[in-house]
Amino acid sequence: MNRVVLYDLSRMPTTFDFACTAVMAKTLGYEEIRFVVDKPMTEWKYPASIGWRRWANILIPICSLADLMFSVGAEGIDGDVLGYTTGDVERLYLKTGKIAKLRSVINVKDENYVTVTMRTSFRNQWRNSDRPQWEKIIKWLEDRGETVVIVEECESQPMPIEHRMALYANARMNLAVGNGPMVLCWLSEAPYLTFQLPNRIGREKQYDELVQQWARLGFPVGSQLSFRNDKQEIIWGPDDLETVTEAYKRFVTNAELTGNRKQAKPAGGRPC
Repeated sequence: MNRVVLYDLSRMPTTFDFACTAVMAKTLGYEEIRFVVDKPMTEWKYPASIGWRRWANILIPICSLADLMFSVGAEGIDGDVLGYTTGDVERLYLKTGKIAKLRSVINVKDENYVTVTMRTSFRNQWRNSDRPQWEKIIKWLEDRGETVVIVEECESQPMPIEHRMALYANARMNLAVGNGPMVLCWLSEAPYLTFQLPNRIGREKQYDELVQQWARLGFPVGSQLSFRNDKQEIIWGPDDLETVTEAYKRFVTNAELTGNRKQAKPAGGRPC
């Protein structure tokens, strides 16, 4: 068996989806990801200039979270190719009964906080976080005594992936709409509630296409990841006050809480 997985940057996305490839590689016993870099960067989702930057700032650090080595090379190198979707990970888990999940490589002492990750992407802006609703949600959390750490999505507030993973891994709960960085929670033991159905008013066509896309990946509305733990759930509803707070009350109980708000710092991050 080859001990190397090839990831061709001319054909495969420079997104957080790469975490799926990394997790599958580790699960199957591979030791190294080799990035094929001798051809033009794919512009499937981003211009090439942004793609190269995301490769350096997202994909390469994810290798360390999966305990994998990485290298670069040209086409023709011997190696295997794996998928890069959450559906691929789900199918592997159902076949093997195991998944080598991502792990934080940084220790964080503070565990008494909740994160809220704001999606603010320039792509598919209709799927971005409903900020007026999240302000209400954050106030509700603070009124309960929770310390809330607000984390902007990668594009608007860069943060090293290792720091982001540590922040998620040590939180009491991580809340967000569906977005790229939340894959770090989906593929680890970090607690999460992700809200997958954005408001469809005026966006019925895009909404239906999104639902169909999830179904093609093996996740029809209402489904869950088979490898989740008891503090992880996809909520098939919008990110409004009622939906988020009702879900939260089912998963989190009050302890000794402080009730304040923090803004996660970029910690030296570079643009994603």
